[in-house]
Amino acid sequence: MLTVVAKRFAFGSLWLLIATFWLGQPAFAQGRLAIIIDDIGYNLALGKRTADLQGDFTLSVLPFTPHGIELAQRAHQRGKEIMLHAPMSNRHNYPLGRGGLVSGMQRAEFLKVLRQNLVSIPNVQGLNNHMGSQLTEQAEPMRWLMEELKQQGLYFVDSRTTAQTLALMMAEEIQLPSRKRDVFLDDERTRSNIHYQLLRALKLAQQQGSAIAIGHPYPETLAELERLQPLLDRYQVKLVKTSQLMAPGRKYQQLKRQANAACIAPPINLWPRIWVPIDPFSLDLVFKP
Repeated sequence: MLTVVAKRFAFGSLWLLIATFWLGQPAFAQGRLAIIIDDIGYNLALGKRTADLQGDFTLSVLPFTPHGIELAQRAHQRGKEIMLHAPMSNRHNYPLGRGGLVSGMQRAEFLKVLRQNLVSIPNVQGLNNHMGSQLTEQAEPMRWLMEELKQQGLYFVDSRTTAQTLALMMAEEIQLPSRKRDVFLDDERTRSNIHYQLLRALKLAQQQGSAIAIGHPYPETLAELERLQPLLDRYQVKLVKTSQLMAPGRKYQQLKRQANAACIAPPINLWPRIWVPIDPFSLDLVFKP
């Protein structure tokens, strides 16, 4: 009987070892989730509410916004990580505001605007794209972007506003610490949908070992995030700063088309009453007044 038990134990240990090697992480390791809140800088009250969230949230701040510097400093003082939310040209010519990185720019102009954006926000650790369904599909400006980020010691998150994005591929080619967004929290601004997307993000963090979710400082989103800790405990997932999930030099794989593309909202002061998606694979949005 002892021999049978010993054999079964050895067999189980072998499979545990294989699973650990195959997954590239310890079996039963706690999942890690990073949550990025985009479009910080226009609405002071909601920005403060975001900066005051409990936990290691990451705030992505639009350049040259009325409250961007103040909110970045407030969030940094509360232990949050700060990113630049870089406006990039989109297929539908939605306004980018000051600091827009536009298709057709020459390299010198592109880098000048990018560097101005980076110094406009204090304590920046990384960058993700605001809109960008046009620019992120273009290899050359994405290469310029990634080379500059690497030189400055920053990381990149591809918000994936288009299924044809080349941004992550360009980042990985030069070994820049980078990831893509896994879940978009608030494409539908209802508490029930945001809660559902949070559960998706938590389950992905469990299954993959880590995940990145992106949302906006909508009241509905903030209400759900203010109640996040019990969900983290239930799913045994740890909320971490985005920089803790960066992976340099991963082999790029063609990403599947996703209708749930992130970072689609314009600045908060331009939010319309009704959003109408016009391209299920771009998800840049138009609106009806």
